[in-house]
Amino acid sequence: MVILTYEQYNEIQQFIQKFRGLSIDCNRELVNNFPQHNPDTLGSILAREVRQRLKQSHAKISARADGLLADYNKKVKTTGSLDVLLKMAVSLRIPPLSLCRIILLKRFPDTTKSEVSEMIRNPDLIKDSLLGANVGYCMYNENMEGPITDTIRRCIGEEYEVKLKHMARDVGLVFYDEGDLRRTGYDKTPDLKLAIPCLYKGRVVNWIESKASFGDMETHLGYLRDQLVSYGNRFGSGIVIYWFGYLDMIADCGENGDYITIVDNFPAPEELEFLRFNIPDVYKKRLEQAKS
Repeated sequence: MVILTYEQYNEIQQFIQKFRGLSIDCNRELVNNFPQHNPDTLGSILAREVRQRLKQSHAKISARADGLLADYNKKVKTTGSLDVLLKMAVSLRIPPLSLCRIILLKRFPDTTKSEVSEMIRNPDLIKDSLLGANVGYCMYNENMEGPITDTIRRCIGEEYEVKLKHMARDVGLVFYDEGDLRRTGYDKTPDLKLAIPCLYKGRVVNWIESKASFGDMETHLGYLRDQLVSYGNRFGSGIVIYWFGYLDMIADCGENGDYITIVDNFPAPEELEFLRFNIPDVYKKRLEQAKS
């Protein structure tokens, strides 16, 4: 079970906020200092903290773009080093590729944001070869954003969706997935919509949503606003699985209403109750004859 109290969660937050260095190094130190917690849980909390820090500081750092570019040019001219941008990102406490975007937009003012994203995916496209090498060095030392991280996160999300379907089939659930629902015209859809509802600890389950992340309060409230409330209104009550655990207080969050049940793993078969059909004897005989 991966359910954290506020005190446990706050301790991890404080460690991240005090850490000075790359997120990839912070992730390693988190695993070493909190061995009692799942590494995926720690990584998910770290990612959320870095996003929050970036949200608070990005505008201020972007406003300093002229000075940052001048500082980069001075240092790279002096040293010719490939890790100038990386060291600047550490001192600014900003993800390296976020700093790369700011520098590239200022260095090439006629480029669009999509063109800058393409430069980050393929640093060889950057006309300034030393700047391209610095961007590439940042990309390979980044675990919070960028093409490599995006691919890893997408694969993890898909892995847990597949895992959810396998586990649902293993316990005998019949369901429609997102593709099935979208083909019938639904826009916002849960990962699984049960064709036949079941009971989980006495509560009706009509749908199941998979989240390959840790559920903190702010993230959960965002999911409620953007997805979960509409699922509840449209399909009735359901389950949200935070595979990497959750903060204990979100399970009792008032905004969940009677629609949302929070868990950190797929329910055990003995926790589920299935609808039993009372089939008349005459039809039972016909079914037995059909099988034989």
